[in-house]
Amino acid sequence: MIMQAVKYCLAILLLSGLWSCQKSKPDFLFEEQPQLPPLTSSTVRIMNMGRKATELLINDTLLTSRISPNIEGLYLDAQTRASLYFPSGRMGSSYTIPQRFIRQDGTAHIKIASMIYGSKDLVYPKDFDIREDVNNPTDYYNVLFGAHNSSEAVLVDSLFAVPRKISPPANPEHFRIRLLNLGSAPDMASLEGNMSLVLADGTKINPVTTSVAPGKYSDYIELPYGTYQFKVMTDDGRIIPGVPVNSEEQLKTVNSATGTLVTGNNPVVDKMITYAPIRTFQPGGVYTIMVCANYVFDYYQAGSNMTTPLALNSFRIITDVNESQNITYGRIQAVNAMPNTGVSVSVDNMPLNEGTLAFGKSSSYKTLITGTHTVTIKDATGNKLAEQQLSVSGSTNYSAWLYPDAGGKPVLKLIANNLSGSFYLNSGGKGDDGSNNQYAVTMPYWIRFLNLSTDVPEVTFTEANGDLLKGYLTFNATASQHLRQGQVVIEQPYVLFSPVLGLNKLMAYASQPGVLPGDWIRDIPVLNGSDFIAKPDLYKGMLPGYETGFYTVALTGSLHPKNPGDAPARLIIIKHNQ
Repeated sequence: MIMQAVKYCLAILLLSGLWSCQKSKPDFLFEEQPQLPPLTSSTVRIMNMGRKATELLINDTLLTSRISPNIEGLYLDAQTRASLYFPSGRMGSSYTIPQRFIRQDGTAHIKIASMIYGSKDLVYPKDFDIREDVNNPTDYYNVLFGAHNSSEAVLVDSLFAVPRKISPPANPEHFRIRLLNLGSAPDMASLEGNMSLVLADGTKINPVTTSVAPGKYSDYIELPYGTYQFKVMTDDGRIIPGVPVNSEEQLKTVNSATGTLVTGNNPVVDKMITYAPIRTFQPGGVYTIMVCANYVFDYYQAGSNMTTPLALNSFRIITDVNESQNITYGRIQAVNAMPNTGVSVSVDNMPLNEGTLAFGKSSSYKTLITGTHTVTIKDATGNKLAEQQLSVSGSTNYSAWLYPDAGGKPVLKLIANNLSGSFYLNSGGKGDDGSNNQYAVTMPYWIRFLNLSTDVPEVTFTEANGDLLKGYLTFNATASQHLRQGQVVIEQPYVLFSPVLGLNKLMAYASQPGVLPGDWIRDIPVLNGSDFIAKPDLYKGMLPGYETGFYTVALTGSLHPKNPGDAPARLIIIKHNQ
């Protein structure tokens, strides 16, 4: 597992190649490309999800560079030559057909194909005709379809014409989403049949996106914009994996019988976690979550130390309308860390939660228009406990925390959350702001820590036996150390855990300046990784060690209660994504 953590860290931090070879004589060929006029897009897209076609011809016009790979299935930089239509010279996973190629009768002839090492011939060619109807935008999905539990030969490229919406949602604060099920059967991991769109905890979202049959698609539904970890579930409760979108995260090696992530070589350790990306779905956006068979996974056969390619039914997130930058809306939730006190929270006199928000709980999110707002918190009798002004800008996300100070007086603190999955590497105090060292992960397991207790002046959070938390980036560990009462870490505020190694135990130590970790506070119950699982019943006996997501863990209550109703010190967990 240590080697797995090292591999994961190196993969995340791996920079693009910086080395180059010098030659005694320059050997460059400059090819001046003719300038194309601005291309007007048609309403037809080709969705290239089949045998990884790299070449595209429309009406017998070649749009790609038609270069064979250096080795089978792999193009190196030297084999990349831009075409007029593709910067890499090769077709990607989707392409909108330029209007210039649509004939007078609204049709166009399409040919997609691949190249193999050592040959200039097109392989796996597929020809089909498309027709544009400007009133009904259409995607032509080329996917692998058929049985894929025994041989690749039984999977064939199949074409599905699927209409899509391009009109924005009725509510500008919302986004539209639907489920498209092009899954095949039988599947090696039995991830087949009807599919449902669910939230991270397995909650089905809407009857419209539930039990969508193979070859069918649901209508679009509207949801409030925000950060979601959507999952797709079969009717018998199996969770299917998403297609890994960042190869550097190394999240494609799975148990072939379940599709869950594994670590190590044979014998592997099944983490019982299914890959699902976390993403912010923007206001006004339109999306399709599409299921089909994808040869993007691998697994270890019994007795082998080499992985074998594997096709599984898995899902992708497709953007049906290009996202616009969100400069209009922000989001806020409330968290009650005031022991034995139920509260009501309002923003500009509009309730944020229904009824009373209990201790240790968070409200649902509310969308706010950019500008200045007033956050007010009252107790059950209507007495004002705290009030504060909040300046909201586009895409911001806040949690309004109410907690008692050392004297028991209510304090309201507005804390900004980073739910992007993006982070930067600092330069060790050299003054670099990290703007040139930006990185991102797609399935974060990030935890922010707070000390909101009344009588623990400083706390350090640790793993089992007082081992300091490190995550996979050691400099982030300071976000869990020497936390004073009410302190909010601003720079590098999260401990970033590996989604395949996770967190086993979480303990609280009374630390002091210069003393780390300090003394274990035995009266504070230890948290296990399983405490980060919202609904254990979701996993039907195959319980993972934790669930990924964006979290805040806060120390609350008192070690030495003074009044009969005071709450004892404990750790609460707040999850910020759905």
